[in-house]
Amino acid sequence: MSARTKVVPMAENNTPQETEQDQEARFREEFEVGGKDRQLSEEEQLEQLGSYIDAHYPVPDFTPPWAGGAGDPDPADRYIAHLPDRTTHTAMIMLGSGLDHSMPGVAFIGGVSVDDVPEVGGAIFHPSNPTGRWAVSFHSGGWWRGSGDALEFQWRPEVAAAAELSGTTILDLDYPLAPGHNLHDMNEVVGKAVGYARHHNPVSITGWGYSSGAALAAINASLFDALVLTFPDLGSVEKLPAEIRGDAVVPAAAAWPTTFVQIAAQDEIAERPGELGDATVKEYVSRHRISTPKVAREKITDVAEFLKTVC
Repeated sequence: MSARTKVVPMAENNTPQETEQDQEARFREEFEVGGKDRQLSEEEQLEQLGSYIDAHYPVPDFTPPWAGGAGDPDPADRYIAHLPDRTTHTAMIMLGSGLDHSMPGVAFIGGVSVDDVPEVGGAIFHPSNPTGRWAVSFHSGGWWRGSGDALEFQWRPEVAAAAELSGTTILDLDYPLAPGHNLHDMNEVVGKAVGYARHHNPVSITGWGYSSGAALAAINASLFDALVLTFPDLGSVEKLPAEIRGDAVVPAAAAWPTTFVQIAAQDEIAERPGELGDATVKEYVSRHRISTPKVAREKITDVAEFLKTVC
């Protein structure tokens, strides 16, 4: 046998057996103090974030009273209200301190100011550099919650961020909720809010809603010059009891004005909308309620960029 010939040890299954030197090299490559220094994909970041939140912050009952739920919206609204802070805290723990973990209501708030509009049950968010464009916005909540703490600490900071980034004056509507009110009542308030905005001679008025709020915006599509539908739960309308739904329907996409639809790739709540006609559609690595701060900022930045284009 030549001195240059390398003898490779064989395992019992006749495959090359790893030498001690090879093992040491592999261990050095695979192990690093503090973990492997690599960038997680957006999907992996969402998985890390979501699994921690799920494990440490139990989800309360989100079932509406007409489907057998307890009928108390407060626990669910408190859960939603805490999500922005919990998301930032969890991202710092799970994704590292080297990333920007600020949520949109912190990152983009700028010089926006707020006035209450009790005559329509809403609040106006005035950007520091208004363009003359207006929007009317609608929170989520499955038609029966989403007011109170959820409105103030989760939804309205995002409304403020979109207003400041786009220069759009946004009237956020704290619309009446089921089961004490039906869709006819809600639509009446939407009409009043749009009338209030029209009184200010806006360049345009966009309807923007999230989840069931997006469905409310779509139902009233004819009142708006454009729509933004964020993670829309359009199918929730048909699931309402007849006494709440009345004759309300979501019009076909062909009847919508210029529309921007945002889709959560891992949406566990809302079914993916079907025919969307000529709408501009963008998908995000997100669950219905949970995303990384980066994706949350991207979502609001995209809303703002769309609002800038509405004439």
